[in-house]
Amino acid sequence: MWYTRVVHMVLLMSRPWKHPKTGVYWLRKRIPEDLRPILDKREEKRSLKTRDPAEAKRRHLEALTELEVQWANLRAGPKSLTERE
Repeated sequence: MWYTRVVHMVLLMSRPWKHPKTGVYWLRKRIPEDLRPILDKREEKRSLKTRDPAEAKRRHLEALTELEVQWANLRAGPKSLTERE
């Protein structure tokens, strides 16, 4: 029986996007609502500079981590630096 009477929730995970013409993988991520006025765009796109799916997954994770850190810094606001920093 294919019907299980249970609601299955789909969790969408960000994954590398393959450009249809070039075959190069990209990171595409929607920018959160609170950061859109600061960044003045709706979506972040970065080339992963590879056609290899396994390498694209690795680079995607690195780029996504870097992007999340950047967004966290934007949310934290300006930080005053000491002379040593």
